[in-house]
Amino acid sequence: MIQVFIFIAVMAFAARADYAEAPVGDAGSISGKILYNGRAPHPRSINVVKDPTTCGTIRIEDAWSVAADGAVGNVVVYLADIKKGKKMDAPLHPVLDQKQCHYLPHVQVVGQYAQLQIKTSDPVLHNVHSFLDGSTVINFSVPPGNRSLVKKLDKIGGMQLKCDIHSFMRGGIFVAENPYYAVTRDDGTYAIKDVPPGTYTIATWHEEGGPLSDSVTVGPNQTVTWNGRVR
Repeated sequence: MIQVFIFIAVMAFAARADYAEAPVGDAGSISGKILYNGRAPHPRSINVVKDPTTCGTIRIEDAWSVAADGAVGNVVVYLADIKKGKKMDAPLHPVLDQKQCHYLPHVQVVGQYAQLQIKTSDPVLHNVHSFLDGSTVINFSVPPGNRSLVKKLDKIGGMQLKCDIHSFMRGGIFVAENPYYAVTRDDGTYAIKDVPPGTYTIATWHEEGGPLSDSVTVGPNQTVTWNGRVR
């Protein structure tokens, strides 16, 4: 029995040890801008029927944040296959709030095995329902009050968020297995710093848009530009 327990513990540690913290010498960086590929979708206006006192009577779709020049915000850009480098600094105790029928933050990146604290600032019942590759990860009813619900996030990748009570509530959570990621700003720009020299797969995730994947090579002390178009 002891041997079995040790074996399981070793396997669990190995599963968590895919990414290793190590000194980063001659580090480079990757930066760029993400644009919408084609004509940007026009945000739809939604008449709110459920809980309009809290949610408002009109809601503008917010899945896409696209600027006048086509720049897209809230896109996660990350290195998918880097195995060692800087300290893992993704939050391990992140908070997802619900305020005036919005998920706050709208999109966030958390570390693998994070303990997500789910709460609400609204006086109405909400539901947090998340999907990863079509499969449910979180499905919590969240009543009004100060109580937080906790969900451990051990599956990496991007999850779409929705509320089964207020269908216009949308958002996203990306679970990262390494610290090499960034979320694009409103102007579509991002930067990934302290990258060890090497060749990596750079990828994107967006709550509605399709993913991008490409190869990028970072030389010693080099700043590399990588731009993408999503839709």
